[in-house]
Amino acid sequence: MEIKIDNSYGVVPVFEKDGVWEVLLVHQVSYRGDDFWIFPKGHAEENETPVEAARRELQEETGLIEILLDEGSSHIISYSFIHEGVKIEKTVKYYLGYCRNQKTHISQPREIKELRWCSLSEAEDLVTHQNSKQVLAEVRAVLLGRRVFPLTETHQE
Repeated sequence: MEIKIDNSYGVVPVFEKDGVWEVLLVHQVSYRGDDFWIFPKGHAEENETPVEAARRELQEETGLIEILLDEGSSHIISYSFIHEGVKIEKTVKYYLGYCRNQKTHISQPREIKELRWCSLSEAEDLVTHQNSKQVLAEVRAVLLGRRVFPLTETHQE
């Protein structure tokens, strides 16, 4: 059987609202008509870096452009499947993306049924695939581990 290597790049978009982290999920419809909840992702175009591809795919799928990508916080999933007699070895590299706002729009209605901001717990219930649940668990650990609390200055005289 022929084997094809397939790489995609995406973003786990997050937004802090009233001290609570929310994540944006995409309710996607596959070419076969299956639907599932995932993070925005897609393939790199010619000469695009992984980060450039992730940003472009995020904008194309969700309309989000005001985002700070944490290139040091990437999360990788790998899986395989058979498509038209070819085994596809798929790897997706997701970057954690801090959004400045939650303004989204669906520009690909044939592929995307819905975009939904939800709490990390709600997202855990919604994401369809186990490997996406693992990415979400890793992102949760990063977000909660990086929580910065205001420091109070103390002066000693």
